[in-house]
Amino acid sequence: MLDRPTTPAAFLTALRQGFGGKAPTLPTIFQVGDHIEETTAEMLPDGMPTQRVAGLGALTIDYLRRAVACGILREGVFPVVYQAPFGAYVQEVLDPGSALHAFKPELVVVATHWRDMVTDLPIGCPAAEVESALEAKVALFRGLWGRLAAAGVKIVQHLMVPPPHRYRGVAERAAAASPANQIRRLNERLIEAGSGLVTWIDMEALATKIGASRFSPAKFYHSAKLEHDQRWLPDYLPAFQAAWRAANARAKKVLVLDLDNTLWGGVIGDDGVGGIKLGAASPAGEAFEDWQRYIKGLRERGVILAVCSKNDPAIAATGFAHPNAVLRREDFAAFECSWSDKAGGLRRIAQTLNVGIDSFVFCDDNPAECELVRQELPEVAVVHMGTDPASFIDLFDAGHWFDMQAYTSEDLGRAQAYTARAAALAEQAEATDIGAYLAGLEMKGRLYRPEETDIARVAQLELKTNQFNVTTRRYSEAQIRSFMDRNDAVVLAFRLADRFGDHGLTSTLVAFREDDAMRIDSWLMSCRIFSRSAEPFMLKGLIDIAAGMGANRLVGEYQATAKNDVVADLYPRLGFSEREDGLYERTIGDAAEDLVTYIVGE
Repeated sequence: MLDRPTTPAAFLTALRQGFGGKAPTLPTIFQVGDHIEETTAEMLPDGMPTQRVAGLGALTIDYLRRAVACGILREGVFPVVYQAPFGAYVQEVLDPGSALHAFKPELVVVATHWRDMVTDLPIGCPAAEVESALEAKVALFRGLWGRLAAAGVKIVQHLMVPPPHRYRGVAERAAAASPANQIRRLNERLIEAGSGLVTWIDMEALATKIGASRFSPAKFYHSAKLEHDQRWLPDYLPAFQAAWRAANARAKKVLVLDLDNTLWGGVIGDDGVGGIKLGAASPAGEAFEDWQRYIKGLRERGVILAVCSKNDPAIAATGFAHPNAVLRREDFAAFECSWSDKAGGLRRIAQTLNVGIDSFVFCDDNPAECELVRQELPEVAVVHMGTDPASFIDLFDAGHWFDMQAYTSEDLGRAQAYTARAAALAEQAEATDIGAYLAGLEMKGRLYRPEETDIARVAQLELKTNQFNVTTRRYSEAQIRSFMDRNDAVVLAFRLADRFGDHGLTSTLVAFREDDAMRIDSWLMSCRIFSRSAEPFMLKGLIDIAAGMGANRLVGEYQATAKNDVVADLYPRLGFSEREDGLYERTIGDAAEDLVTYIVGE
């Protein structure tokens, strides 16, 4: 299994070797999980990130503990795992003296089961009575989540799989009190109640894909109180990892695709547009068209698309002129076609898009190219597509690479925004005067107190933004709402549009009035609007607000992280002076002519 490493990189390399570069099997999950439990803190390399994670369940979750540990380690973090006693998750959370609270988890995984949540009601019970019975269960979880959130604990929880019993067939679907309908409705209520607090794993979708009877045979419950057959842990693992990434603000954002035999059949440079396989003229061509349609659907849901191909760029682009092509050249925010290695191409794409390369998913039909990227860029998720285009969608979808908890308008517009950014950058490359270039973008901005429909997006930015983030404090939806209820707090959202497109809600700021000063506690901005003069635009707005609240000083704070050096000099650039205590200060009464912006307020 894994040797004792000397560096985090060596540790992860050894882990990949343990998995053999393939999807984990059940024996591998158990072997790696056991190895994790045997690895002490003293055995870890210096600088290895860790996370304290607790497993809480209504049933036996020993097997789940290994999968959770294995999944977190695959994401580059070493898990320190605590498992609560069988069926005692409520007591563990509510009792401040429990072993769970002594463990001080940073994240908990809660695995519930329908057997604990179905209320014995007459089958003809009115829907209102069913809702009343469900409310008590929702209230229970609200209380548990509140206790955990107050301690700063991230929560990942399973949605429950409805019982498979049919009783009298279709009639069960029409009865609100049927066990299956109770669980489905409870799942809906819990998702609504846990918004902003809980990250969900859709166990019902997993069971549906596998088959309810195969996923959770009754014999496993009766013999060992297991939620499901352990054979399906390899299918559970990517779903858990997706939820973990969402809870820890490490979601994937960019899908990078090869072209030949990945988006169409054949080699565009040899076969030409008329010779590639795409469309209903052949089974393979029809499968490639379906695959392109699936990718187009990802883009419409906010996934940023890019190309990384060994090709002549002009010839490669002709493939999108095929009459059956669903994707077009303009659907891609970056188009890296050259004869250099693909690891270098991915690095250039990351630079072009100004996003972390750890947010990339790379798809290629060539196993050698996939292995090169795995070796050179272990932080990139690699999907080897193989040779059967009919399997591409199922193969990719099983990875849960771009799972989300809910859509925001900014998510749905992200791909278009990055395409607009690419167009603006192309124009910038030809500009000789940055001021004239920015003025020519015809930017319009709006700085305002977030509305209710904005809160989810504000919290999303707070949780995932790493580069332009002056303190990297992370605030949830509940915390944002609590700040907005305070008289001494200012919460601001910023939207930007230009002549190329609408970039949406791309920056947030939280500040607190402290005596005669307004202290900027959190200020962050999406990378896609860096260097657009949004910073002085927002600061001018904050100065007006602070003055209206009676403050005469602005105080800024910068806490360095591994990723936020882009804002290391933000406050000096905005006219702040550094104090002896390391904070920055600017007098509100100072003239603001130095704050030059090319953004016009709406």
